[in-house]
Amino acid sequence: MKAPLGQVDNPFSARFVRPGVIPYIFPPGCSWESVHEIFQANQRLGAVIGPHGAGKSAFIAAFTHWMENNGQPCLALELHDGQRTLGQATWRKLEALQDTVVTVDGYEQLSAWSRYQLRRLCRKKHLGLIVTAHTDIEIPLLFAPEPNEDLAWQIVQYLLARGQPLINRDDVRASFARHQGNLREMLFDLYDLYEVRRTSEADSLGALQASKSSSEQDDS
Repeated sequence: MKAPLGQVDNPFSARFVRPGVIPYIFPPGCSWESVHEIFQANQRLGAVIGPHGAGKSAFIAAFTHWMENNGQPCLALELHDGQRTLGQATWRKLEALQDTVVTVDGYEQLSAWSRYQLRRLCRKKHLGLIVTAHTDIEIPLLFAPEPNEDLAWQIVQYLLARGQPLINRDDVRASFARHQGNLREMLFDLYDLYEVRRTSEADSLGALQASKSSSEQDDS
């Protein structure tokens, strides 16, 4: 995994950890090619299933990017809490699509009727459909992220490449356990810890420089 470029104040800031920014890390034996084979075998249907913070959004964003880089047009939809249906503009956009894979992050937000309408439209237009959900749904499984401490540490190491070594493996272990494997909450937690340590280090350096300056003045 290539290290990111440029040093930043806090590598755990939201813009550096949002889905699609960090390269996706697969478990051994898995790749985008193997995932795509499953997707094709499932008649271009697939569900990404996992609990909150498991990496579903990161997976679907990275897979969308991979498909687009390989010449497959995609339309990414992101739903929010309580969004029970798609807007009329979105339905019109879907009706106009051809040879496209539609990805829906937050598919469970839709009502059963809206989900049925979406699946029916995708069948009618021969569109691929990939969705995220927390539990098994009416779409065949494509991938189930399984976060673990080693994966969490790999992600943190990648982020720290553009910051200071203020977070260690024990910090990651404790935060990962405290948030019960929720990588999103763990990264938010480490943002705060990193900021506290960065500020403390800056204050200590400032005090040291002030003391040195004062000592030099006394000597003169």
